[in-house]
Amino acid sequence: MGDFFAAIARVVINAALALGSLVASAVPSAAPAHPPAPVVAAADTPAVAHSHVSSAVPARLLVRYRSGVANDVAEYLEKASGARKTGEIQQVRVRVLQVPEGSEGSAVRMLAADPRVEFVERDATVAVTNTTPNDYWWPSEWAQVKTRTNAAWDLTRGSASVVIAILDTGVDLSQPDLQGKLVAGYNVLSGTSNPSDDNGHGTWAAGVAGAASNNAIGVASYCWGCSLMPVKVLGADGTGTMSAVASGIIWATDHGARVISMSLSGSTGTTTVQSAVQYAHSRGVVLVAAAGNYGNSAPTYPAAYQEVLGVAGTDPNDALYAWSSYGWWVKLAAPGCNYTTGRNGWYGSFCGTSAATPAVAGIVGLAFSYAPAAPTTTIEAAIESSSIKLGTLAYGRVDAYASLLALGAPAGSSPTPTPAPTPTPAPSSTPVPSPSSSPTPPPTATPAPTPAPSASTTMTSSFSGAVTNKNSSRAFTLTTGSGTLNATLAYSKTPPLTLTVYGSDGAVLATQTGSSPSTLSFSSAAGSLQLVVSGTAQSSFTLSVTYPTP
Repeated sequence: MGDFFAAIARVVINAALALGSLVASAVPSAAPAHPPAPVVAAADTPAVAHSHVSSAVPARLLVRYRSGVANDVAEYLEKASGARKTGEIQQVRVRVLQVPEGSEGSAVRMLAADPRVEFVERDATVAVTNTTPNDYWWPSEWAQVKTRTNAAWDLTRGSASVVIAILDTGVDLSQPDLQGKLVAGYNVLSGTSNPSDDNGHGTWAAGVAGAASNNAIGVASYCWGCSLMPVKVLGADGTGTMSAVASGIIWATDHGARVISMSLSGSTGTTTVQSAVQYAHSRGVVLVAAAGNYGNSAPTYPAAYQEVLGVAGTDPNDALYAWSSYGWWVKLAAPGCNYTTGRNGWYGSFCGTSAATPAVAGIVGLAFSYAPAAPTTTIEAAIESSSIKLGTLAYGRVDAYASLLALGAPAGSSPTPTPAPTPTPAPSSTPVPSPSSSPTPPPTATPAPTPAPSASTTMTSSFSGAVTNKNSSRAFTLTTGSGTLNATLAYSKTPPLTLTVYGSDGAVLATQTGSSPSTLSFSSAAGSLQLVVSGTAQSSFTLSVTYPTP
């Protein structure tokens, strides 16, 4: 009788929590089309969509019978309640049942009343945390600097033997910056080995965690060397079910994942997913999940489960973004905006707890790469204890370098963190192209400006990149003092490239077109300048600029 009332209580609670669709509408950015250059990185400007609450999946139940209940008995009970088995998650002994729509409540009551039923519950929906990439900017990768991941790379850049499973909408298998990084994946929805991304969200998440790095194209991820396992548990609309998430967790665990990254959330938990989480954790897997973009302290799942590292999103000043969920049940936080990969060769900014989650997963991957024999609990404790305390969370914002020190890495002089380059605003007179659907190498700046040997009052910065037929310009931003600026543009192919310098108001200050190497010199006022390299054919280039110290 106690089991009966407990089951009824679960039904009532789930029904109270079950609401409508999880597909969120975007919150429009306050940024104008051509905003002035902000003080901090572009992370402040992208639109972030709010997460919605879970709803019950129509006509579907999840049931587990007590040990020893024979299959024919289970089938008899199911038939008597109007249900039929359509699937099974064998590792946690959960049967997926189909019932006539509208009869879910009566079927739950009938099954829950039988003492041979351990639990019966409605399946519930989950969804991506519904974040929108911002294509107005060539974003600056401030997040890895903030988390001292660039310092951690001096100790390890990741190992291919450490597999990070991305449970999401799938992954674009042709993305240039993911080539050589993917291991065999799975599509839970179709039961096939094709985890292709028909939404885009999964490809964004994958690029944050483990895109190929230091390869002159795309982005630098958190774990350069880690392998990625795409597991498709969400559909083209970004939604899915808890049972699909449970199946994905188990599949990834059984096929060698060491880390499971879940940029998804639901407001209703299920015993089925909790059982899958426990199954994975007991087998040495670290699970990471998005806290959600609800902007409140209500627990979400699977992030709130004890065995999961729930992740909130922080801004460049270590404050939680207003859209981020928070509370005692959220263990960690990470930068909520990251530059990443997209479908069809796209690159851009990805914001939300969905972006923060693979950042933590990548740092966990670095930790396992550095200490491959460390138990799961040791890895988790190192990351939690070394985080930067935030009062609204159980622990705080992750610090990759400190995590490795906590695992026994030698404490030495870590490199001075590279200042995050300022985001590149589009000049009002000549807008800089936003990321296109064609894979293009973004400009890469040297780690830090170094004094020019000619004078102590000048600095020299070097940039490299490429222009293509589809992406004919690349943009860079410098902050300079008052005085003469000298630039040299060297490139590999003809026809000639053009270097144009814009002031902070978008006015053209100087321009030069010529054969390689092309030089430009002009007198500049103190302030922020934008240098744009453009051309009509594919060409790689190096731009060296000597300018007055700000």
